[in-house]
Amino acid sequence: MRITLKISFLLFFLTSYLTCAQGDGPESHFLKPQKMWGLNIKYLNLNQNMSVNGDLLTPNLNLEINSFPITLFHVFSIKGQHAEIVAMMNPTSISSTLDLPNPLEDRVFDKTAFSDGFIGLKVGMVNGKAISLEDYMKGKINFTMMSYFRIWYSGSYDKDELVNIGTNRTTFEYGIPTTMSLWSKGNSSTNLELFPSIRFFTKNKDVLVNPVSNASVERTQAPLFVFENHIIHNFNKKLRATLNGRYQVGGQTTTDGSKDGNSFNNYGATIGLGYQLHPLIYLHADYGGIVFGGGEAESNMFRFNLQLNYLKIKKNK
Repeated sequence: MRITLKISFLLFFLTSYLTCAQGDGPESHFLKPQKMWGLNIKYLNLNQNMSVNGDLLTPNLNLEINSFPITLFHVFSIKGQHAEIVAMMNPTSISSTLDLPNPLEDRVFDKTAFSDGFIGLKVGMVNGKAISLEDYMKGKINFTMMSYFRIWYSGSYDKDELVNIGTNRTTFEYGIPTTMSLWSKGNSSTNLELFPSIRFFTKNKDVLVNPVSNASVERTQAPLFVFENHIIHNFNKKLRATLNGRYQVGGQTTTDGSKDGNSFNNYGATIGLGYQLHPLIYLHADYGGIVFGGGEAESNMFRFNLQLNYLKIKKNK
């Protein structure tokens, strides 16, 4: 019975945070021209022994994740300020192997469903005025700060299953995306993108802790601070390289009144290449993993991003 309880505890944690937590990716928060529509399609492959966003270490659990976040955005203005509404859904497939001591056999779990998604709103705060297509095409990056509020909704969840991709809760996130230019000469430039944010979580009231008796309890999570950062170097108007990082701290969970001791403090990084295939089509790929923190944590990620933009242009008669 003790082993069964331990297995269910590990699996719940591991599959409860598949929320596209590898970050928004580089160049997500630069100003865009008014009335632009965009579709951002990503593919993420992760191999690790911890939850996707690094908030629980499970050394004896090997997990492979294939995730396909699809994000739609629209740019408009609010009293002359840049505004952007963003919505994301996340089809996800997981395959996990739990290594158990002899004489027990390893257990394998496979599941495909929707992970958590979100809907959000960005509004310019500092130098965040709405820009025209002409200003956008100049490619000049000024210091800007925006206010970004997101509500994350739960993906697929079944209280009677050990493995769940959704979290069965709502997450409220507030952040301040900030962009600035570090260096510029001709068609070459280096830009910095920062995104500090904090997340607050509602309760999950149906956490399965005993698959034999189907006993469930409540679980809460402390606020989680996330700091995402990107250095983007443009070699020319089409080719660019990115160095991407993400630091997370806090987020300890409490199950049935007892702290789980799973606060985290780790930093992950990737290096990537991007190519502007067309003024409205952008490709980007990056690879990396945990740099420090997490104790025995092992994680690596490959991410591919295709962004398609649409903007209706009025022709002069």
